Amino acid sequence: MLIRIHTVQPSILLPVPVLLEVNISRGIKFHISGNVHASIKENRQRIYATLKNEGWHWPGQRITLNFRPLELLKKGSHYDLPMAVGILGASSQISTELIDQSLFYGAIQLDGTIEPATAPFKLLQTAFHSGHKRVILNVPSNSLPRLSAEFHTLEIVNVSKFSEVVAFLQKGIRPAEKDKTSPQIEEHGYGCFSEVKGLQSFKRALEIAASGGHHVLLNGAPGIGKTMLLARFPSILPPMNTSDRRVFTMINEDGGSTFGGRRPTITTVPEESVKSLFGSREVQALKDKFELGEVELWNSEFRAVSKGVLGKFHRALGGVLFLDELPTFSKSVLDALLLYMDRHRVQMIMAMNPCHCGYFNHPELECTCSAASFHRHQGILSGALLDRIDLQLMHTPSAPKVESETSVTIQQRVEQAYNRQLDRSAVQNARLTLDELKPIVLHNNVMKRHFLNYYKSAKWSLRKQRSILSVTLTIADLENIHPTKKHLDEAVALSAFSPKSSKGQLKRKSYKRPTVVLGPNIKV
Repeated sequence: MLIRIHTVQPSILLPVPVLLEVNISRGIKFHISGNVHASIKENRQRIYATLKNEGWHWPGQRITLNFRPLELLKKGSHYDLPMAVGILGASSQISTELIDQSLFYGAIQLDGTIEPATAPFKLLQTAFHSGHKRVILNVPSNSLPRLSAEFHTLEIVNVSKFSEVVAFLQKGIRPAEKDKTSPQIEEHGYGCFSEVKGLQSFKRALEIAASGGHHVLLNGAPGIGKTMLLARFPSILPPMNTSDRRVFTMINEDGGSTFGGRRPTITTVPEESVKSLFGSREVQALKDKFELGEVELWNSEFRAVSKGVLGKFHRALGGVLFLDELPTFSKSVLDALLLYMDRHRVQMIMAMNPCHCGYFNHPELECTCSAASFHRHQGILSGALLDRIDLQLMHTPSAPKVESETSVTIQQRVEQAYNRQLDRSAVQNARLTLDELKPIVLHNNVMKRHFLNYYKSAKWSLRKQRSILSVTLTIADLENIHPTKKHLDEAVALSAFSPKSSKGQLKRKSYKRPTVVLGPNIKV
């Protein structure tokens, strides 16, 4: 008798559907085919012992198990449950009526205990897209309510014993519900913006960045509070949208971190490599697929990538990647950033010192860097990289100190502006194209002339034009009005710092090179 069992093969993102064909006919041998790993061939002894311990008969005939698709390598102990069910069904020991529309997943111990699934969300996602009616697996009881709410069209049969699987397939008896423990909510002490005194211009830029999803670079002397402020940036972020949350959960489920339902904030160190940030070569080759939505990801070839390593960038999808001391990162990492910043799927927040000693343009301390050292430090960041950063601020001494707002107050304004963007375009402003932004921002002749005047003097690239307009729209959204000239002026002021133009403010001693006479008509 031939029956077919549905299961999956885990991959780096979404599991790949696998069809297990089980046939029992005359003979005495046990065959496994279909490009399988050696570990699956060892499953025979484990399944044999389990079925015997559960009181079932091992068929004394020729048993053939074929795994499809053939081009995919199958490995893992989670094939225990589908193989055991297939052998019992093909030998007519249990009913096969409920098998066809079910997906089976789980490793079985010798006493019949089914081990919990390591990544149930991704497994259910595959079952949903494949059109299955039910999934039979072992899910932790505290995760079941959340998963049932996410996949309400799927019947999730939560089993912990092989006998419970058989009882469900034979008589439709669902296992008794286990005691539900409330899920643990991760709490992150991000702190509050009011704890950082001064830096009003930086706080304003971060509020705009959080509202519109813009990249931001803070440039200032060491010790003024850049890192402290950026560490509190997650406290003002808006909630994650549904599409980003699903992709984020699929990627981070194995690590077990949900960031308490907030947008993920991933920190980096200057020693990062391209692989640690952007994944292995197999993943980097498919970088554009991560810019797709949930359904497009399922239909792409990404789900067939079974080996590879995801980087910190992928674990920050829908959230924030924090790069402190940006010029100290390797050139290969800075060059790789260019390929991942345009679509704003991950928001980059960065900080740097203006020069090697850190005190260029400082109101009190004198910069000790030579002109060559200064230009070398500034040249580390390429023009192409700076062109992709929407907000760039050089710290200047603030006017009289004002009372610092709390993160709660700022976050309320951010969320209101964020909701306006979703109502208008379904995405944050940073993800809008230039063609989508122009009718909204340049909505009258006054705005068009004002923008053109800036363009004539600055000669912005198309990318920079899009950046300026998106920031202008975000500033207007924070005030809940149509974009005006003052919003465009603020966006231009926040779009780039020009440290070289203020280089003359440094008090440097004039130095005349000495002339050395080496011989007749030879002067050096």
